[in-house]
Amino acid sequence: MIPGSWARALRAKRVESARDLREKKTARHGQNQFCCRFPHAHAIFRPRTRDKKKGKGTRPMKPSELSKGTLFTSIVFADNDKLILESIGELLRSKNYDVHLAPDGLEAWRLVRHIRPSCVILDVVMPKLDGSRVCWMIRQDPTLRDTPIIVFSSLSAQDFRHFPDLSADAYVAKGEISIAFQNILRAMTHLQARGRADIAGGILGYDEVQPREIVAEMLLEIRRYANVLSALGPGTIELDTDGRILRISAGACEILGRSETQLIGEPVTSLCADRDQETLLHLLRELTSAAQSERCKATVQFGEIEIPIQVCSILDGGRCAGTLLIMESKGKKVDTQR
Repeated sequence: MIPGSWARALRAKRVESARDLREKKTARHGQNQFCCRFPHAHAIFRPRTRDKKKGKGTRPMKPSELSKGTLFTSIVFADNDKLILESIGELLRSKNYDVHLAPDGLEAWRLVRHIRPSCVILDVVMPKLDGSRVCWMIRQDPTLRDTPIIVFSSLSAQDFRHFPDLSADAYVAKGEISIAFQNILRAMTHLQARGRADIAGGILGYDEVQPREIVAEMLLEIRRYANVLSALGPGTIELDTDGRILRISAGACEILGRSETQLIGEPVTSLCADRDQETLLHLLRELTSAAQSERCKATVQFGEIEIPIQVCSILDGGRCAGTLLIMESKGKKVDTQR
């Protein structure tokens, strides 16, 4: 015979356990809904490691091996919203992290290559390079591909379908600064404890985020712009106002003999022969300072190949937002015997 007080306590405990179970199921349902809308959330990059019996690079690493137990010390945090960038940056520094801030994707990529941080936190929609491309380039680099990446964005789960190359390890929704910061810390703690295997546990703050039609339209326009650039020709390079490479076609990479990850962020003048560097730099300066769209032609030597090019300015709101360099042919090899 169970005393009345014990019976009441037992019933209360059963009710509490049932409530906890429902809450866990609800949380799990929300995470699954996110992963269903964004199937690439499960596409964890699986690099290879040494197998003692078969030699180097023959055994795929288990997801649980990736970053599990690793303490995060240095962080690259990228966001084009200055208030969010500085606020979250200061809060992270208050937790004794070594934080490096980037206001755009190109600076984020430069910092990641230079610092090799233990964690990267990326906004998705950013100037110059979006977070999806930065994420893709990190995964392509053999020395960086294991870096844990946390996406920090106001996009909804449905909006992420516009970024098929996005393969982050945790997703945190933007919101009120203090709440968003706590979710970032939770995502970092989760990655340090569980590694990159359990992505569902790193999806935080998306309960209240809803897709917005204007955002979807904007993302479609961005994709259309990228498709237009790729259709202009096999040797197309988009440059920022400082002459650094933002986008480059596969054909241009082949002509220059380097991969996209090696070329993004590089000054285009550093790729041409010494005798042409000053000429091309002067040409780019003239175009970026022009008040109307301009187009120029020149012949430039890249490595041992002399290539005819067209360079035109890209205007946005009456100001130059960058330039487009189009290689008109694969060029011809320079006769070094002359």
